[in-house]
Amino acid sequence: MKKFKITAICTVLIATIIASCGPKQFYEQTENGLEYYFFKKNKEAKMGQIGDIYNLNITATTKRDSLVFSEHGMFKRHEAIYPGDFHDGLSMLHEGDSVGFVLHTDSFFQMHNLNTPKGLTGKETFKLLIGVEAILSPLDHMIYKSEQELVKMTEFVERKGWETIKDSTGIMYEVVESTDGNSTLQIGDSVALSYVYSTLDGRIINKTRENDFWRIVVGDPQIRVSGLTRLLTLTKHNEKVRAVIPFAEAFGEDGYGALIPPYTTVVIEFKANKIEQK
Repeated sequence: MKKFKITAICTVLIATIIASCGPKQFYEQTENGLEYYFFKKNKEAKMGQIGDIYNLNITATTKRDSLVFSEHGMFKRHEAIYPGDFHDGLSMLHEGDSVGFVLHTDSFFQMHNLNTPKGLTGKETFKLLIGVEAILSPLDHMIYKSEQELVKMTEFVERKGWETIKDSTGIMYEVVESTDGNSTLQIGDSVALSYVYSTLDGRIINKTRENDFWRIVVGDPQIRVSGLTRLLTLTKHNEKVRAVIPFAEAFGEDGYGALIPPYTTVVIEFKANKIEQK
C-alpha cells in the first residue's frame, strides 16, 4: 500500500489535535531520531507488528500548523527505511492512540513513493497527526476489504440490471449470448478470446481490437487474472459473457502497474471461441 486513499474525512479527533498543538509538542524522540508527541495513548490496547495494516485518520500540517491535507488512510507497516522513518513511529502505536510526528518532507514522500502535496516543500519538516482507528492483520484486512467490495459489486450489478450467478470464488457472471449443444471449455483448450477489461467506474483497463482476438490456452499461467480462467471453464464455445471479478481473483492486493491500483475489482465482457486442433 504505497498511497493513502483520500476520502476527505476530517474527524473531530484530528480537529482536536490541531487545536491542542502547543509549545510542549514533540519534545520526545526515538533512538532513531523521530520526533513525536502523544495526545492520547491507550497502553492496554492492541499493538501491531510488521505486515499489519493500520486504519488511520491522517492530517498533515506545516511546521506552523497550517493545514495541508486531512484524509482517512490504510497504511501497511514495513521495516523502517531510514532513521526517523514513519514506520518507526507506527511500531509505538496502539489502537485508539492519537499522536503527532515531525517528519522531513523529502524523506517521507520520496522514500514512500508519494507525491509531495501542495503546501509543502522539500528540505523542511512537517507534522503528521495520526489517529489510530484499528490495527488489522493481513487476513483481517483482506476480509474487511472483501466485505466492502461485495457491497460495491452488488450495487454495480443491480444498477446495471444484470441477472448474475455468483460463483463460489465470489465472481458474479451472466451469459449474455448462449449457445446450445456445446460443452463447456476445459483446461488445456485453445481459444480465441475477444474481451474488454474495465473497472467499476467504467475506466477501460485493456481490450482487444475490433475483429481481433487473443489466442490463449485455458489454464495457461500467462493469464494473470485467475478469475478469467475460472470463467472460461464455466462457459461454452462462442458464448458471450460479462462478469464482475473480485480483486482476490483479479490483480490482487498489489494491483498491476500504474493503471491497476491495489484491490481493483475488474469488470470483463468476453467471447471465447474454441480453436479445434488439427
